[in-house]
Amino acid sequence: MKKLAQGLLCIILIATLIAGCASQGDKPGNGGAGEKGGPVDQITAEEIKRVDLYVTAMRSAFQEESGGNDFIAVKLETLEGLSDRAKQEVLNGLKDLSANVYPFEKVKEDRSRFEVDEQGRLSRAVNGALLSVRLQEFSGNHAIIEATSWFGNLGAVFPEYKATYKNGEWHLELTRIAVS
Repeated sequence: MKKLAQGLLCIILIATLIAGCASQGDKPGNGGAGEKGGPVDQITAEEIKRVDLYVTAMRSAFQEESGGNDFIAVKLETLEGLSDRAKQEVLNGLKDLSANVYPFEKVKEDRSRFEVDEQGRLSRAVNGALLSVRLQEFSGNHAIIEATSWFGNLGAVFPEYKATYKNGEWHLELTRIAVS
């Protein structure tokens, strides 16, 4: 009788595991069809190219000048033509510059990262930088892009690049730069 009960318990346990595994793809958070992170939300080849372009341009602007590398905030709304997942890849692509990379919207009220003036406007980043891009032209393997590395009202760089995609990577040519 004891062996029969153990056998039934094992069968129930195995059936439960199989049923649970078979339905994982349809549950929220498991990448089922139609869900972010699932097959429908794959990053396209076009998005991968744009992610690489945006990361390359922002990295270059940051290296021109920044207010420090304690954190980087990125204005995600400037990343044209990208899904939320691709925007996350841009953030991930900047982590070699700072361990703390955030969407600007999540940290703009953090006074340990940004100081404000009397009118409540941002006046400077505290040992960090706010990065953004402005895509002026994009066609296949060529682009004109302006990147911004802002670290204060009196500290920012605005390089403009002519970008060429060659051998799987973007090559930037600085065409002009404005400094604040």
